[in-house]
Amino acid sequence: MEWRPQAKADWRAGTVAGIALAAPLLAGTATGHPGTGAALTLPALLVVMPLPAGAGLDERARRLGTRTAVITLAGLYSFLTDGLLWALVPALTIAAAAGALLPRVGSTAALAVLLVGISGPVEAFGIPALPQLAGSLWGAALLLPRRTRTTPTSSPGRTPVRTREDRLHAARLGLLLATASAAMAAGHRLSGEGHWLLTGILLSLCPTSEATQSKARQRIVGNTLGGIAAALVLLTHPGPWAVAGVVAGAGTLSYALRPANYLYWCLAFPLLLLLLTDFDRSMPWYTAAVRAGLVLAGAVVSVLASRWLWPPGPTSRRCKTGLRSSSGGP
Repeated sequence: MEWRPQAKADWRAGTVAGIALAAPLLAGTATGHPGTGAALTLPALLVVMPLPAGAGLDERARRLGTRTAVITLAGLYSFLTDGLLWALVPALTIAAAAGALLPRVGSTAALAVLLVGISGPVEAFGIPALPQLAGSLWGAALLLPRRTRTTPTSSPGRTPVRTREDRLHAARLGLLLATASAAMAAGHRLSGEGHWLLTGILLSLCPTSEATQSKARQRIVGNTLGGIAAALVLLTHPGPWAVAGVVAGAGTLSYALRPANYLYWCLAFPLLLLLLTDFDRSMPWYTAAVRAGLVLAGAVVSVLASRWLWPPGPTSRRCKTGLRSSSGGP
């Protein structure tokens, strides 16, 4: 596994991401509503996922607008189906399959359906999907003006041709998530820790078995070390101010170091996500270990599925969400 930097870090992007994630948390904590701040930070996190290198203003606006739309729709769907966890199964399946075929959607829609759906509507806002819309617009407003480095191989404005491999990948991902989410819903684990298994599948499965194995290895290393770091943080019983600081630092490192090496992203991002999802609640240290373990299990399931479930042909290519991909994403 390659640990050395493969490109320069982008500290401006890291700073923007850190501000986008920290500001709502700090504002919510200062006003006595940490849960409200976390509700705004989650959609901001999904919006500011890395964009394609070299994307111009128009392409950036399209992608950020698409992400804002799907995250807001996920919030509306969560409001309409509040308390009906089974309703997440078809929505997650459709969102994941569609994202596999639509680069501007990517994994954002499925992540939004899953993470927003299990947290449910935020009563403090009063208007359905308002926190998702507001948080997305906040993140997009910060990210839109910031241009990424141009690379000779990137062509983010070109509409890719969908191949049989792409369609098989979409079907494989949809079927795998449908089966796993249905099993978790049946066992009443979807709203607990079970959704971390689905996150591991969603972020590890790629169109080819070679790319899936490579990404799974990076996620196994990253989530193991990230889970240990999160457990150490939780052992100190941190308050919301301290957690907000850790989230800001982890967010800055994640987004700044991602261009240098995708493995660095896998090391920093789990700490960010593990702490953010229960920002306003005190969690025992072993919760981080359980969540990291489920993400690792999802990565293993993805590797097995890439080999046995409609295995792709011998031609290998990068995963759409991997390092230096043309579509960005986690």
